Amino acid sequence: MRNHHPSKEQVIAQAEWVSAFGEPTRLRLIRALSTGEKVVTELAKIAGTEVVNVSHHLGILKAAGIVDVERDGRFMRYTLAADAVATATQLQMTHESGMKVTIPLN
Repeated sequence: MRNHHPSKEQVIAQAEWVSAFGEPTRLRLIRALSTGEKVVTELAKIAGTEVVNVSHHLGILKAAGIVDVERDGRFMRYTLAADAVATATQLQMTHESGMKVTIPLN
């Protein structure tokens, strides 16, 4: 019989990915990015917090593979990772392991 249990390393990677969603500012940033790319100053305004705080949270989201960043001159443009699927009411993201997170957008 085949073992379908993930390894300890896989479980740790999944837990780190899921935990990246579990903070109010990061959820606001994810929801804001569900409508398209944004720069840090736009995200700070939307999230109602300081640019340095947004930058910190974006770093966590980037490390978890939830957001992508591209340099555009002196600006850094943030988008949700390519696997994100947004509808009018929800956003779904899938970890490389197949684990899914669904976030309501309303």
